[in-house]
Amino acid sequence: MQESLRKEVIDIIPNVKSIVKTCHEKDIPVFWTQHGHRNLKFDGGAVGRWWGDGSIKWGSDEWKILRELQPIISRSSTSIDVLDFVIKNKTRYDAFYRTELGSILTSLGIETLIISGAETNLCCEATARSGFDQDYNIVFLKDATVTENEEMHKATLLNLEYGVAKIATVTEVIEWLDKRVN
Repeated sequence: MQESLRKEVIDIIPNVKSIVKTCHEKDIPVFWTQHGHRNLKFDGGAVGRWWGDGSIKWGSDEWKILRELQPIISRSSTSIDVLDFVIKNKTRYDAFYRTELGSILTSLGIETLIISGAETNLCCEATARSGFDQDYNIVFLKDATVTENEEMHKATLLNLEYGVAKIATVTEVIEWLDKRVN
């Protein structure tokens, strides 16, 4: 992770933990993605050409889920039937691209995606747009996504809200889930 982004990512951790906790309590599956490349020549594509040596290496510290979040990746505390899914083979901004994400979502009958993470304007936005194009309802968490600067973050929120995603806070989504899921 770029050092300039590290502080901003740390700032959203409480909100990410809050939405994950709520999902676990309501037996809603949580999907974690890890973006990285084993060999840029073979799996880098345009992303690898763009970032070059700055690309995230598979297995590196940047590739790993933040240690502050690792303890909450687990089975739901209320059901042994609901698991968190970790998608480790993501090589593009779009989490659907050549991963098992789409097939798992389909097999579980999931219709709505709640998106959080980094970076707002790259991986989060690309996944939201791809999910929308695949007919998922998209909820994009404005206080649980982050990028290098506020201007890029706000631009992404503005663009997604226009025709792709419902933009919401973690608190708003938790309240919505409380009304919908018993």
